[in-house]
Amino acid sequence: MPNREPSTHLDVYWVNQYAVPPDQPGGTRHYDFALALTARGHVVHLLASDLNLTTRRYSRRRRAWNLLPINESFKGANFIWLTAGSYRNNDWRRVLSMAVFGVGAMLRLLFVPTRGRQTVFIGSSPHLFGAFGTWIAAILRRVPFVLEVRDLWPESYSEVAGRTAGPEVAVMRWIADRLYRNADIIMVLAEANRDRIIQRGVAPDRIIYVPNGVDLDAFLEGEPAIDLSSPHHFTFVYAGAHGPANDLATVIKACSILQGEGRNDIRVVLLGDGPSKPDLLELAASLQLSNVCFEDPVPKASIGPTLRTADAALMVLAPVELFTYGVSPNKLFDYLAANLRVVTNVPGLVSDIVTESDSGVCTLPGSAAALAEGMKAMADAPATDHGNGTRYVRENFDRRALAIRVESALITLAARGRSRSRPSSGSKTAPGTAAR
Repeated sequence: MPNREPSTHLDVYWVNQYAVPPDQPGGTRHYDFALALTARGHVVHLLASDLNLTTRRYSRRRRAWNLLPINESFKGANFIWLTAGSYRNNDWRRVLSMAVFGVGAMLRLLFVPTRGRQTVFIGSSPHLFGAFGTWIAAILRRVPFVLEVRDLWPESYSEVAGRTAGPEVAVMRWIADRLYRNADIIMVLAEANRDRIIQRGVAPDRIIYVPNGVDLDAFLEGEPAIDLSSPHHFTFVYAGAHGPANDLATVIKACSILQGEGRNDIRVVLLGDGPSKPDLLELAASLQLSNVCFEDPVPKASIGPTLRTADAALMVLAPVELFTYGVSPNKLFDYLAANLRVVTNVPGLVSDIVTESDSGVCTLPGSAAALAEGMKAMADAPATDHGNGTRYVRENFDRRALAIRVESALITLAARGRSRSRPSSGSKTAPGTAAR
């Protein structure tokens, strides 16, 4: 598509509870897309909660009981900050937070000004409640609805929780099927998810692939928030969530193996926060590790320069099948953009990217011993070995180019309006699809 401003200008309302600007820790995919689309003449509003996913603290409202939406323009990106119930752990309070946000997003969208066919609602699926509320509002407002699939549900829950049946799984599957069948466009971040969604009864021509990526120009600016380097150590950094899916206990155990072997030249910095962090701190203390350092998360604006002060990075996830095809991790692209070499234990898509970019070492999933071997191999590599990630990201995952891909799909959708015939939410499922 030519890189010129389009003749059709859109009003886009993009809903993702965890969208953040770069002054907060977290992924800035939607912020970057908003800036890129705004520069091309569109108006983009990001509906998010200022209860930060990483810190679990409100960033914009002073008190949790302040329930009013907060409108903010952050360096050209329009945020509508909605309240959500606060929580600390992955329990019923987090589910309630998701539900509160989903209802709030629906109510807000019911009253935003629209311009008929030129308005598009996008619901993202870090969880289903926000996307479901967006779809309900789109029906009532009679505007096109786009579903962005960041995580597959209920597959994500089933893989991590180990439950493939039960009332919560049935509810998630019911909601997901309603969204799949009724979305005008489905945007997937991991290309392999296209086939899984087609198996649920969705026509292939309604699915587009828009992976994660990096705005390289902004990413490489600024100063590091923390200097991760150490003059006497080869430093690996892990930057991201500390939760059950991230399997950081394997990293701690790998550090124990390295310390036991006398590899005192290797250290790891775990940069971030999450519900598993207290347990990880306790595990590291019980093993009396001196080669692991825990640091608080840093704002996205400084993550690029901060990462560049390390020698290499760790890309780890729990050994579950879903992660071999169904994820597009922000942190992997951040590592590559910072030109870090990467040790990963995630087979499938992640390992394919690391191999294709010639940027690191792939090890067995779930094995602390294998991870330790991979870390030693990288630390012992010649000092002249450098990553190729920055070039690879610029050629394949530049977020401004990805934004043009999104724009093209949205303009086509707005031009045809809601004329496409879609099955209703009560229609029967095609044989062999979601009804299983």
